[in-house]
Amino acid sequence: MVVSGWDPARLPRLRRVGVVGTGLIGTSIGLALSARGVEVLLQDVDEAQVAIAEKMGAGRRWAGERVEHAVIATPLPTIAREVRSLTQGGLAETVSDAGSVKVRPLVEGAQLGCDLSTWCPAHPIAGRERHGAVSARADLFAERVWAVCPVPHTGSAALHATVAVALACGATPVRTTPRHHDEAMAALSHVPQIVASALAGSVVGLAPQDIPLAGQGFRDTTRLAESDAGLWAGIIEGNRVPIARRVRELGARLGALADTLDVGGADDVTAAVTSLMRAGQDGRARLPRKSGASPREWGWIGVVLDDRPGQLAAIVGLISEWQVNVEDVGPFEHSLDAPAGIVELAVDPGAADEVVDRLTATGWTAYRRS
Repeated sequence: MVVSGWDPARLPRLRRVGVVGTGLIGTSIGLALSARGVEVLLQDVDEAQVAIAEKMGAGRRWAGERVEHAVIATPLPTIAREVRSLTQGGLAETVSDAGSVKVRPLVEGAQLGCDLSTWCPAHPIAGRERHGAVSARADLFAERVWAVCPVPHTGSAALHATVAVALACGATPVRTTPRHHDEAMAALSHVPQIVASALAGSVVGLAPQDIPLAGQGFRDTTRLAESDAGLWAGIIEGNRVPIARRVRELGARLGALADTLDVGGADDVTAAVTSLMRAGQDGRARLPRKSGASPREWGWIGVVLDDRPGQLAAIVGLISEWQVNVEDVGPFEHSLDAPAGIVELAVDPGAADEVVDRLTATGWTAYRRS
């Protein structure tokens, strides 16, 4: 996916936007747009959810007024029908959706005779384990990616209104295709949900006295297991082909590791685990630190900082004097009772070794992260 530059002059000024679906995503969109002065109209088959969203300040109940743009934030199987209802009923000039799968709704929309020129498929990539209007937040999309997935039929009005909504919600619009989106989401979102749920479910057979031994690592890796099962069943069914391929690939890697653990010698096990973990580290290193940014391999250096004011500013200033840009700053590792801590800085990989040497020569304790 590539971050696209959007010409502000071509983006519409949002005045009245409809939101269909007042769960976590829809209500959060309403809150974000309302905070920017946009009039938001809310619709949902669950009137109680609409009432909660209204009370929270996400907008007001939609009573059939025409809107410039509508965002459909309903479960995946209903998206195409909602598109047809809004456009054929003359309620919205253009529409976008917030579904986690893009190809399936488009196929269904074409089969239903939807006007694809008025629809820009999209996906705000943000969420929480909790669901419903009560869990909504106005800043849910701040500095998050909002995938914008136009097809050849998508009109410019629909595309630009979708981008305007994303920007108004504080997100970074990233343009891709529906198929690329679904392939990427299978690897980056849908399979992780399956793995987290399977891993959390594996402890059901443990003795009750063993459960308290779970550490933070287990809690972190199973956080997604708290997600709504009904919602995710629809998402996974809607993207089943790329998900199935990814699950098989992952299963093959885990199966190969299990075979080595069963019959391999100590050296074989060490090599297999090392390979698996290094591949994982390489994958983590590819993740961009900034929302929507393209991944790039930086050279990471660590520096020991004394626990006193001005240390971080001093080290960044010194590196800048050497005409080396600090591209990113990692978390400051520091215990409250320790006299020093460690900060890791990202620089151009071609300059990392020289920076370490120069820092060491000037009295700092520095290293190149492997």
